[in-house]
Amino acid sequence: MRTCRAAESAVAGVLLVVSTLFLGCMGGEADEPPEPLDGVVMARQGQGLVDGSNITEYAASCRAELGRLTDATFNCRDGTLLHTTNTPDGLTCDKPVWLDLGGKYCVDNARLLKLKTSNPNTEARVICRRYKAGLDTSESFQDVAIVVANKTSGATCYFQALSGSGADLNGKNVPNPMADPASADAAERAAATAATAFYISPERLRDNSSLHCSKCHDSDPWMHSPYIDQVAASADGLPAGFKKGKYKLVEEAYLTNGGRGWPKPESVTTAQVKDGDGNVGNQECTTCHRIGTKNTCADWFPRSVDKAAIPGRNAANGVWPKSHWMPEVLPATKAKFHTLYDNHIKALECCCTTPWKLGCTTFTDLTDLTKKRQGTGAVDFKPGAQKCVDGTTGEVALGVSIAPIIVAARGSGENSCTSPLTAPLCASFTIERTDLEGITTTLTEGPNGDPLMACASHPQSPYPGPHESFLPLEPGDLVTLSAPQRYAFADNHDLLEFVGWQVSENCPCANGGSTTCQFRTRGSRHWYGTDPELPEVTYEGDPEGFHCQALYQRTEVCRVPDAGVDAGTDAGVDAGYDGGPVDAGWDGGVRDAGMADASVDAGMADAGIADAGVKRCDGGVSVRVPFGAGGPTPVEDCEATEQPEEPEEP
Repeated sequence: MRTCRAAESAVAGVLLVVSTLFLGCMGGEADEPPEPLDGVVMARQGQGLVDGSNITEYAASCRAELGRLTDATFNCRDGTLLHTTNTPDGLTCDKPVWLDLGGKYCVDNARLLKLKTSNPNTEARVICRRYKAGLDTSESFQDVAIVVANKTSGATCYFQALSGSGADLNGKNVPNPMADPASADAAERAAATAATAFYISPERLRDNSSLHCSKCHDSDPWMHSPYIDQVAASADGLPAGFKKGKYKLVEEAYLTNGGRGWPKPESVTTAQVKDGDGNVGNQECTTCHRIGTKNTCADWFPRSVDKAAIPGRNAANGVWPKSHWMPEVLPATKAKFHTLYDNHIKALECCCTTPWKLGCTTFTDLTDLTKKRQGTGAVDFKPGAQKCVDGTTGEVALGVSIAPIIVAARGSGENSCTSPLTAPLCASFTIERTDLEGITTTLTEGPNGDPLMACASHPQSPYPGPHESFLPLEPGDLVTLSAPQRYAFADNHDLLEFVGWQVSENCPCANGGSTTCQFRTRGSRHWYGTDPELPEVTYEGDPEGFHCQALYQRTEVCRVPDAGVDAGTDAGVDAGYDGGPVDAGWDGGVRDAGMADASVDAGMADAGIADAGVKRCDGGVSVRVPFGAGGPTPVEDCEATEQPEEPEEP
């Protein structure tokens, strides 16, 4: 994993969380349980490496993808000295090794050496470690670890030798692990033979979980720490040019095969984050480099920002600013550090632990960054357990409105179309929001403190005081929409019935006629912003805003004449007589002529017209027709016998 050096990036003060010491994930680490695999683990069909009992075949694969290491042997002490400045007891130091060296972290006099390669795009480094105190003049080492990586293809090979409980390793004539046993050069052939005995076999590296190189080297080949980067400016310092480049394991299929195989390198990032100053921006910790999902997430990242103790670090180096290794350019004060980066750290810690949550993206193939797995929330998530980013970083707008045809709500027990249109019809909504600490709040008011609702507008049905129909949403919010009145009146007193919410891309309510709708937000589709060095990460989430509308339709019940009111007088005389003009929508357009309605049968019953809950029959006797919860239900209390046949309703 890389730091963001001045020569590589113009970003200053960016939170750069890096990982650990160069190579090697051994010593004191417990075995991890096998991870579930998709489908059946197949036999090594189609894999290049067949015999993993020694490094010969693996070395051939490495040469094919990386080129050659040109020297048959090398001397560890030709490398640059790596110091740990110790306190008198030697148990703590200023730059401890981040790798557990058998319970020790401050063993001095290791060496870092650059090896020559035949391919200009391939870099190789070897670290020769000491697990026990010894003079620098000694040729004895307890650990020799090598990384060879190509900056164009990302292909990477790992080799390691350990003395264990046996004799120390001779660091003076270390054999080239990629030497060709069929080489025309006798020295290389001899090195190839010696390498089979010197280095741990691929099979053992694969099957012993404490030797899984990709646990530590989980985001790219090169691991950084204050210890290893103390010699960054030397010729042996770790190479540049790999920043967010491709990364893959040579013979990956073999090394990652089975439940005890190496983890495949993956990295994680988060949606945009709002810092303590209110600025929303891309995840700072992945601006310059990746964050691998294994040991980088678990150890190196929290150690870099003083969120986890660094074993072996002395007290003087545990105090600001030495306590914080990242970002490389620190703010002026520790308080400013927390303002700028705490939310970024919190979001990334969450995605490292639970990458399935909303606001997280995992890159599952570091040679093809279009292959990513978005956080989707757990199927059976609990409140507070479904997101890793909150605040304004993932806003989606919500608006609620009602169809323009709506005028007034039908009050409880109101059955007459003579009623005034003064009862406002409103759709309301509430938001149940859970923060990252798991605290749940139900919001019923908008940003200005007014109720969350939208109401119909009509001169006789004014808006009921101040209210708000828009609220910025956060990912993971549970939205509840409600249209309390199933029935309403239009401006001509037609009865209207709720038929459902507008169902479209911008309203996730399922249709079906329920006056209540619930849905949970996921974060907007462009929640991740862009990275100039990566393809745009477009989140497969919600649209930029929601606009849900309560829809009503006419029931063809209670259509009044003119602008007046049918008083139900004898012989069906229209008390709303308008001097003879055509009644609007009444009696099929027949002119009133100031007398009885043309559809009235000799002063007897109206033509069966139900006037807003009133049914005429038997010579003008009125019978109430109540409206039930399921809609207008006529009550047939009128005797059909001895009545003239009534015409159909218009």
